[in-house]
Amino acid sequence: MENDLRLIGGLGGLYLLAEPGELSVSVYKRDRHEGNRATDLRAILLGPDRMVLDEVIIQGNDQATLTTQVESRGVYVVNVTAAYDRYGDNVWWGFSTTSSKYLVETSRGHKDARHVEPITLGPSLAEDESDLSYDICFLPSERGFTIELEGLSGDEPPSLFDSQMRLQGTLDVAAEGTATLTVPPTDHEPGEPWCLHLPDGASQILIDGVTQWEQGDRLDNLSLWSPNRASFFPLHDLRWALTPYAHVFHAESDTAYEVDFRLHNNGSDTDTLRLTVESDALQVSLSEESITVAPGEAASITARAIRSVNATVGETAVARLIVTSARHPEFETWSRLEARSEPVTSTPVELPLVYRPYEHENAQFGYTPDYPNDNQMYFGPDNTAWIRANDGLHRYTSHQWDLIDTIPGKRVRASGSKIAFGNKGEVCLLAASTDGPAYLYSADAGKTFSEAFTDAPKSRTQADIEQFAGHNLPAGPAPFVVATQTGGPDPANFWRRVNDLNLYLPEFDAGSLTVGEPIPVSQQAIGISSHSGIPSAIASAGDRVHVIWGEATDPDVDMPGVPAFVATWDRSENRWLGAPSLVGYGPPANDVHNTPSLVIDSEGYLHTLTGTHGSPFAYARSLAPHTAHEGFTEPVLVEEGLRSTYVGLVCGPDDTLHLVFRAWKDDGLYHPHSHYANLGYKRKTKDGEWEPMQRLAVAPFSEYSIWYHRLTIDRRGRLFVSFDIWSTFWFYRTDHVGQRRKTIMSPDGGDTWQLLQSSDLGD
Repeated sequence: MENDLRLIGGLGGLYLLAEPGELSVSVYKRDRHEGNRATDLRAILLGPDRMVLDEVIIQGNDQATLTTQVESRGVYVVNVTAAYDRYGDNVWWGFSTTSSKYLVETSRGHKDARHVEPITLGPSLAEDESDLSYDICFLPSERGFTIELEGLSGDEPPSLFDSQMRLQGTLDVAAEGTATLTVPPTDHEPGEPWCLHLPDGASQILIDGVTQWEQGDRLDNLSLWSPNRASFFPLHDLRWALTPYAHVFHAESDTAYEVDFRLHNNGSDTDTLRLTVESDALQVSLSEESITVAPGEAASITARAIRSVNATVGETAVARLIVTSARHPEFETWSRLEARSEPVTSTPVELPLVYRPYEHENAQFGYTPDYPNDNQMYFGPDNTAWIRANDGLHRYTSHQWDLIDTIPGKRVRASGSKIAFGNKGEVCLLAASTDGPAYLYSADAGKTFSEAFTDAPKSRTQADIEQFAGHNLPAGPAPFVVATQTGGPDPANFWRRVNDLNLYLPEFDAGSLTVGEPIPVSQQAIGISSHSGIPSAIASAGDRVHVIWGEATDPDVDMPGVPAFVATWDRSENRWLGAPSLVGYGPPANDVHNTPSLVIDSEGYLHTLTGTHGSPFAYARSLAPHTAHEGFTEPVLVEEGLRSTYVGLVCGPDDTLHLVFRAWKDDGLYHPHSHYANLGYKRKTKDGEWEPMQRLAVAPFSEYSIWYHRLTIDRRGRLFVSFDIWSTFWFYRTDHVGQRRKTIMSPDGGDTWQLLQSSDLGD
């Protein structure tokens, strides 16, 4: 092992181009903080197919070694995270490895700010601790770059060398121990590293194109570097060269199965990527064995696999798809194609779905959605399934999914993921076009659409439309609300927004669509948060339109949370039936996450939940049907101490309320060393109490995660939860490229759940 044994801050991990034989990676950990709070370090070794090969938890100041036997050359991965420390501020970590080719990725958890990944250097692990010299080798940006250093000491200035070891500049050290060097755009050998030599170390290194990026940077978010020039291999150019890293399918003997693989050229020059197959009992043929791919582009190939006729139930067969590069002949890696000899069935799955790193539904169950997974499903009055696409709609009829354009010849993007229906089954959508915020309406099941526009500005607006949530039925085209931000950002209250909220009641008469005049709702609305949960802002029945919203309050006044208000508009009387009714508070105050939700039951009673950001939701019900102005029950918490966010609420045919949300837990049950995200489900029968939370899914990593969950209900009362998993950790999200949204369905009101197949939808 010839690596420099220097501890570094932040998190992230390693990429290693490993040769056949034993691969060993020793990981070292030191605590940077004082106190008793645990910051246990988790290190995972994964293969080119992202199968977990070894895993360690390092507590305190210690070290551990990850090992595996490499059978086939490829890119292996070490993933490093820390408990209660998503930014790596409280731990130092370092490594040594038997692999001669490796790159470090310094990356942390996300921040709601520009992505910056400073390289921070800690103490040496070498026997001679007086030697503080260190090299940072990296690929220079073609656009020129600036280096900024902090924590410098000593008499010898840092120096920058190009790929030919020619001196490109020295950095003069200021009295406060800082230095800066700007390198203009230059012609240099692409893919060859430059090295920054730090004779006396540094505490922090920032390099444009390596630790921070501008829009349009070719290697954005690839925070890759090495302390050793000789360890470099062309990962930058061949990032995501072949994906998915693994694909599992259910195979019947002698039946062909096809799966698409993506070949990506991340380099600045055209490359030819070649594929070969290694297999035993799985016969695999490729649509193409060699593809020339332009810089920054991708191409697809189809692998056609046939399982042996002698396969028995329970057996697996594996093939490797090996990719090589004409530009970089030293590079090689592979993906795994696995056939399981068992039939696909819509049987209930055991809950919760416990995600492991890189092992989601496909790896665990061999499940691949056979439906468009852009967004969640909605169901028209005839129970036809619909899914919003970015520029159109997916509709399931006659056992197949069709893609429908909305306004032919015009770019009309989806504004939100909801699909609504009018009282006669008309399809109603919110959209954005070059002409501004639009309302789309189809009375012929999506064959043609009419388009109308609001007077809302093109920017700084949010909108929500009344989607079906169990019993609501608008009197005409689906109503919608628009929130227009009236104030600028408040640095002291990051999540505070102030909006004018208006209600619109569209009409379609004599072939003409109008959105109607804006009906003022509030001038203090906090806004609309709907990427997860998709709470319902509107519920209609007959001429009554009920609206719920949260409000911003004076930051200097102590408040228990975002106040949630409900009001009822009567179409026939053309007025609000009273002053807004306060139904509860969603802590903390002035947080746009805390969007409340409203549904109506079969008798016309209104049911509300306050939105919260890490606290229990508060529930209230109207005292009289079809009005928000005869009082509400006192708000009660759905579960004491439940740290919840992002309301997803529907009402079943029997008036049972169903709730899906994100919940934090630190019970040690699935992640013993830190807190973690769960996808939670609760229900409340018509006359019952809220039942205890049931876990639908558990995140693969501790710390922060989002599920992007959306709960919907069909006309038969079946529940559908569409979700993905988004981890705070940049290393995982950057590497685990691709979209893995899926839908689970409960046919029995939440008693059991199954992974959805299109055949479950019927005709």
